[in-house]
Formats: sequence, C-alpha cells, structure tokens
Amino acid sequence: MFLGVFFGMKFITAFAYWSIVTLILMTHANAQQVGEVVRGPRLSTEAEAGFSPCPDTIRILMFKKKVDLGVLLPAWLPVENYDHIAVLEGTVIPQPNSKHIDTHVSPSDFPYHHYTHDLTFNVKPDITPDNRYTNLLALQVTRSEERGVVKSDTILKEYVHVEWETGLAANNEGNVCAELNKQGKSCGFYSSGHERKDVIWNWPTLGDWVHVEGLWLWDRGHPPARTEIHPARLIAVRRNIPVFMKLKARKWGYATRIDVFASGDGGAMNNNRTDVPEFVHKVKMSNKDYKFRVKQILPRPSSNSKLMYRIDTRKGDTYSGTVAIVSYPVGDINPNDAFVEISIPWKNLPDTEVFARTIYVYWDEGDGLASTVVMNKYKVTIESMRFKHRKEFISKAEYRIFLEVGGDWLFLNDFADSEDILDDGIGKTWKRKIKINQEFTVYLPAGKQFRVHLGGWEADGVNDIFGRLMDQYSPCNAETRKWMMDNLDVISPLKLKGCLDDHIGEVHAMHSATDIGDGQSYSVKSDGLKHKEICPFESGKQKNRFVLKYTIEPATY
Repeated sequence: MFLGVFFGMKFITAFAYWSIVTLILMTHANAQQVGEVVRGPRLSTEAEAGFSPCPDTIRILMFKKKVDLGVLLPAWLPVENYDHIAVLEGTVIPQPNSKHIDTHVSPSDFPYHHYTHDLTFNVKPDITPDNRYTNLLALQVTRSEERGVVKSDTILKEYVHVEWETGLAANNEGNVCAELNKQGKSCGFYSSGHERKDVIWNWPTLGDWVHVEGLWLWDRGHPPARTEIHPARLIAVRRNIPVFMKLKARKWGYATRIDVFASGDGGAMNNNRTDVPEFVHKVKMSNKDYKFRVKQILPRPSSNSKLMYRIDTRKGDTYSGTVAIVSYPVGDINPNDAFVEISIPWKNLPDTEVFARTIYVYWDEGDGLASTVVMNKYKVTIESMRFKHRKEFISKAEYRIFLEVGGDWLFLNDFADSEDILDDGIGKTWKRKIKINQEFTVYLPAGKQFRVHLGGWEADGVNDIFGRLMDQYSPCNAETRKWMMDNLDVISPLKLKGCLDDHIGEVHAMHSATDIGDGQSYSVKSDGLKHKEICPFESGKQKNRFVLKYTIEPATY
C-alpha cells in the first residue's frame, strides 16, 4: 500500500524501526523488563517493542513503490491499555515551527479506521508539581545514517495531540454515517446532536484551555511515534474570550463559557455501537466519575462579588445523572484564581449516554466586569472564498468546508439549497467563488486574540472507502496485503482527478483589538504544505489556492 503519499501528513512511509541507541534508553528498557515504574515522559521506542516491519511493494502500471505496512499493524497502540483513562489539561496551541496548525478537521485520515474525518488539536500541558500532565509527552528517538555514520537523537515532544472523529461529511455508499450526513445531521462521535445549520459549539480553537480525558496511545503511523489522546471521551473547553448573555431574569452580563462534551462514541475503532466488527473496542464510560476544576477568566469586580453559574443543555444530551458544580470565588493557591469544580458522576450509568452542556460562570456584580477590564465588541462578517484554481478541471469539485470564528464552528455544506448537502451545493460545484455571508459577534478583552479559520478538503477517490474497517492487529501476511489492495478499488492511476482527498489549504488568522482598530477588511490567502499522491493530476498544493474575504468592525448593536 502506498502509505507515504496516500495519507499525507498523518501517515508517512517508514522503512526502519527505531532502536535503543543511548544509555538512557537501555536503562528505560531494563526498567520495563523488571516491572519498575518509569517516571517522566515515555520513550517512542516502546511503540516498536514486539512489532516487526511488514514490507510490501506496490505496483500500478509503471509505478512501483516500497512501503512498510507495519506502521498500520497497529497504527495506534495504547501506552497502558484500552481501559486506562488519561487526563490532560493545558492550552490549545498551533503545531510548533510548522504550517500544519492541526486545530482543524483533518483533511487526511486513514479510511480503514474511520467513518468520518477527525477533529484534531494540540495541547501544551499545564505544569504541575507532580508533572501529571507533562508526563503524557513523549521522548522521540530518531536514528539516521549518513555516509556510514549512525546518528541518533532524543527529542521531547512539546505537545500532546488530541483527536475525536467528527461524525460529519461522509457520503460514500456503505458508510453508516452517509444517510444522516447527507441531510446535514451528525451520526454521533464529537458532533452528536448536530443538525443542519447548527453552530458546532463544543470544538476548541487556538488559545482555549481544555480538560481532556481519553485513550492514551502511541501514533505509530508517524515514526518516531508520538503520544496522543485518541479518541477523547470527555473534553471541557474553557473559551479564551468571554460571552455576553442573559444571566438571570432580565440581567445581562459577561461570562466565561465552558463547553463540556462527553461520550463513549469515540470513532470507528472505539465505541459502544451494535453491529460493529468484533475488533472494535468498547468504551467504558462508567469506569469512573468525572471531576475537574475550571478557572474563571474574568477578574473579580470586588471582594463582595459572588461567583455564579448557569447550565444550558445542548442538543444530543442524554445524560441521566446529576451534575454538581461548586463555586470558589477565591482560589486555594492564588486568591485571584476563582474557579468552579464540576462533578459528572457516571458510575452505574449506561456507557452509551452523552453529556452535552455549556456552563456559564459569571460574577453577580454589575455586568460581571472589573473596572480594569477593557472590552471590545466586534461584528465579524465572513463574505466569501474564491479559488484561484479549481481543485478539479474536468468535473465538479466536491468540497467539504469548515469555518470557525472565535470558537464557534460552522460546516458550510449545511447551507446548500438542497436536501443532499454533500452531493449538491458546494458538495458538488463548478463554482470558483463561494458566497458565505455569515456573521459572528465577538467580545474581545484588551490583550486577547481570536481566530478566523477556514479549511477542508475536496473529496476524491479515497472518500469512497471510508468505513471499510480493518483490524489493526491483523497479521502481516498475504491475506492482509490482498485485503488492503482489494479494498482500494477506487484508487487508479487512470483517474483524472487524483486519488486522495485533496487539501484545499487553510486560513488561520489571529486578530486583536490593536490590529483591528476602527475596522478592517481582510483578504487572506490559504497556506499549507503541498501534499503528494501517486495518481496523475494530483492537486495537493495548498498555498494561495483560495482567498477568504471578511470584515471586522466595531459592533453597534
């Protein structure tokens, strides 16, 4: 299988596995053998222990490429085990030193392990005295050979990657999500309850703080392996900027928004669904009760201010337990760090329930703002995007496009003037210019930023095989190789559209009150690394593929 070009940035070709090359690595391995507890970040060499390369050669007409299927067998390996629940807290950041931001719906996913594409983001762990979050990082061991000299290095990864399958944008025949997705409805996972044209309220953006719980594993598809929470089972997102809303009775004011979503419906390989293959792992949500603390981002107006909260239930919520929230107007370590403690008891409840709620935390004095806070109110109008070059030149383009402003996400395909949003509208179009005409209101404190993001992909051959599930622990044998190739029936070098879901590029524009001033109009070009594939007429270029036009101006309403 042509792993290196087929799966872009998420799956790259590996021709060798990493070995233990330093004394610290040998010491770590010996400690594992005698059962000692190893402190600190784990070593990527753990992900290779017990596994061997699985070489194969792909031949299509004149094309020939050597690949290693071993990175898929398995692609993801638990660091501990499938019942272990890792807990991570920290800030959502862009991928350091890269154009690949990652806080997006991934354009490249392995179809044999997904029904739909993943929502992905990176978290810089909070630093604690016991290092409980930073210990989830990985020490990546690299080995290279140059002129006969073997060089090795061990690098500490700066972030933990998080993924959760979106439950949106699938339309291929045989996919369990296709019927609902074509109607603009979620089939579950990280968008459970979503209906056409709804704001996707629970996905994070750059700058947000998150509490994440889920399966801690090695991503072996990117040698050297990195650690991930994949899939998550609970994500609480504390927004980086406040909201202005009706707090109680007729009183309006500013509040910190905390979006909490929990579900055992993690993805194609980890869920509690019926009629799934035996190799799909069950997610035991009832293994524990969930409890965490979230800080208030707005300073206390006065020592007399009380810390209040309001809970709104979102679409898709089926949770039958009783959530408990306790307010702490004075922090236990730093007096200025007010917080709420949120308890979601799940023991003895069904594993299939979904928790989908927003908690607004606010001060009961005045409009909830301290006199030192300077608040700006903006209207953001996303006008249009225009492709400089179409992703297809002999047929209609099948776009899947996601827009996000200040933490609120929209699936733009939802707004098609058609019952089938994935086979009509921008889901199948000749148009180069796509009118968007969506407005957002952003409340921006001085010194803060918010993001305008647009990205997605153009669905090609690989789109037709999402949901053809494969056991990650299949043996490396002729039967496994044949199954892979037989199921790649949509991949052909004779296709004139390319074989992969083409990256269209992305916009990630950060804005502050300083750069907005009295209002600005923006024309932002897409960016991103070029992705290659094996079929002719590939269109993996991302840089300057489209221009996104929008305005930001002070709001007067």
